[in-house]
Amino acid sequence: MGLTTDYRLGDLETAVMELCWQRDEVTVRDIWSALQPTRALAYTTVMTIMQRLATKGILSARKQGKTYYYQATAQPDELIAQRAQAAVRDVLSNFGEVAITQFLKELDGLDPQRLAALRGLTSTEEPSAS
Repeated sequence: MGLTTDYRLGDLETAVMELCWQRDEVTVRDIWSALQPTRALAYTTVMTIMQRLATKGILSARKQGKTYYYQATAQPDELIAQRAQAAVRDVLSNFGEVAITQFLKELDGLDPQRLAALRGLTSTEEPSAS
């Protein structure tokens, strides 16, 4: 399942994901129990958040008996890249050429060293063999 256009994570979603990234596979009870020392949340609230994260494609879910087991679909840096890509697609689909024009104007104002570093990140050239 791909990511939806809702690319922002809320505070509670972020807290849940941080716990999911620390473990391989989790249940709602695992996450609810881990959150209890710092947040007084209903079990059903955590269950709803985890179901929404699965709907967004951020968690995968498998059912065994009556229990759902959840697992992160990507590591934090991969998720950030996926979410950024979804945001860019959303902006481009809603604003088209205007978005590109505004983005280029913002690039004009960047520090030249930062701009050079960004160009390096987007380079698709293979390093030459010496």
